[in-house]
Amino acid sequence: MGSIAEGLANVLGIVFNMVQLLVLASVIVSWVGADPSNQIVQMIHRATEPIYRPIRKFTSKIPGPLDWSPIVVILIIVFLQSAVVKALLNYARTSY
Repeated sequence: MGSIAEGLANVLGIVFNMVQLLVLASVIVSWVGADPSNQIVQMIHRATEPIYRPIRKFTSKIPGPLDWSPIVVILIIVFLQSAVVKALLNYARTSY
């Protein structure tokens, strides 16, 4: 059972890192004003917008021009990496 937990922790860690990279890419794309008809820009937008949408319901109430949803997503991912992934890895180490 420990090896399954370790494998799941590793896969989750990779997925969380990929989502972080996508969020970072979306922030960079928004800063540089990339061409919205570019296929890579469209792919980044399609991948991140479903993640941002539920968070924007809460962050849209914060005044100012800054979109807080990427920051909140990164914070949530960091929390999940430190809580869920580490808990799975600890479980895997103790169950051998």
